[in-house]
Parts: sequence; structure tokens; C-alpha cells
Amino acid sequence: MVQIYSANFRCKSTLFEAIKTLLTQTYNHRWQIYLAIIKKLQSTYKQDVFGIFWSIIMPIIPMTIYIALAHIKVFKTVENMPFVFYIAIGMTIWLLMTTTIHGVLLSIKAEKSILTTSNFPIFPIMLSKLGEVFYETIIRFFVIAIIVFYFNVNINLISILLALLSLIPAIIFALGVGIILSLFDILIQDIRRVTLLLLRYGLFVSSVIFPFPEEGIIAIVNQFNIFNTFVNATRSILYTGTIEHMALYISTSIFAIIVFIIASKLLYSLEYKIRSYL
Repeated sequence: MVQIYSANFRCKSTLFEAIKTLLTQTYNHRWQIYLAIIKKLQSTYKQDVFGIFWSIIMPIIPMTIYIALAHIKVFKTVENMPFVFYIAIGMTIWLLMTTTIHGVLLSIKAEKSILTTSNFPIFPIMLSKLGEVFYETIIRFFVIAIIVFYFNVNINLISILLALLSLIPAIIFALGVGIILSLFDILIQDIRRVTLLLLRYGLFVSSVIFPFPEEGIIAIVNQFNIFNTFVNATRSILYTGTIEHMALYISTSIFAIIVFIIASKLLYSLEYKIRSYL
């Protein structure tokens, strides 16, 4: 008996089956993901004379620009902590989330040739695009460590571990949003242009480089700004050891997980339809 599968055969799958399959794909193709990440990191600055220099300096340029602007009082800074520390943490979390979204968003079309000529799963391809993201984040963490030492900011090991754990929902959210946007981008390429604009200028309303009002209508609206919540939570943990708005952080994290689950189900169900469309 011959069983024929159509492009729609996964549409009736369960959430558990979808997530299990994606995790299995990640494990089975972990070596390919690793090689793709290394290849990307090596090729990015391969033709540059000062390759290593650029690989270190480029990730920290965005935060240094805003720190310089804050120093000359172009915009309001904070008073309860060193503004350099405030901006460095804010930019690091913001760029971690936004570059994850952007990298995953572009992944399907960037690897169209592989997806149309092989059976390599889409999800591992998306993960392979995050190597540069995490590399640049590590570089920024080193800069933050220097800032902490220079300004004598009191941060203990427990705060660091809690801050890293607090980033897990943020990364999950960014990955989920990137997956959903990448699916829409296949049909409507304007998605990537609109997304890029939002990611480029959204930092000005997300407490990244200057504090946002904590009272009034703006503060109420900003409770729905997921980027703002994760940026403030991580910064608060590192500097004070606690999350100031714990209930908001927990509800936002639950929403982030739901977004990722929905994205996983969509990707799993539509994978073969995506391939046929490409």
C-alpha cells in the first residue's frame, strides 16, 4: 500500500506534535546549524584587513553612539543609575530581540535555493541565522562588564544568572515573531520593510536610551510594549536584584510563550506548502 502525502497533511497536527518535531529537527541537525553559524561568522569579515577588529567594534557602535549623545545632554538621562549602564543594558536587550526577529524573518528567502533543492527543515535554517546575533550579544556583555567595573556598579552572581534567565522569554518571543513574519513575508514582501522601520525606531518608545513616563495614558499604553517590559526587567534585575513590575513581566512572558507556540504550529503545518510556493 502506497501512502501519498499532500502539502496540507500537517495542518491537522497537534501543538505537541509540532513542537516535538521542531525540537527533534534542531537536535538532529545541530551539527549543520553549528557549521552554518561558524561559516557565517568567518565570512562576514573575511575580506577585511582588520577582520577581528571589525567583528569586535561593530556590535558596540550603536550603544556608544547613544551613550555619547546622552553625555552631551541631547536627551534626558536617568538619575537613579549611571546613564552609561542604563543605555548599555537597554541597547543590548533591544538589539538581541530585534536582530533575532530580523534574522529569522529573512531566513526563508535567504536560503531559498536550499529549501527548493533539498529536504532540509526550515526551523534549523532559522536557528542557524542566530549565530551572529548571539556573538554580537556576547561582545556587548563584555562592554557592560567593563562599564560595571568602571562605575563600580554592585552586581552579584545571582543577579547575573537571574538576568540571563529573564532573557529566555524575550528570545522565545523574538523567535516566534520572526517565524510568523517570515511566513507572511513569503506572500507580501512589504512585511520586511515595515518590520525594519518598526525595529529601527521602536527603541525610542521602549525605555532603551531614556526612561519612558511611568504615569498617565502613555504609561498604560506602554504596558503592552513587550520590548519595553523585557528591557526594564533585565535592567532592574541587574541593578537592584529584583523586577519592579513582576506581574507585568510574568504576564508578558506567558504571552511570549503563546506567540512562540502559535508560530511553531504555523511553521510545522505550512512547511511543505511553503516549499511548494517557493
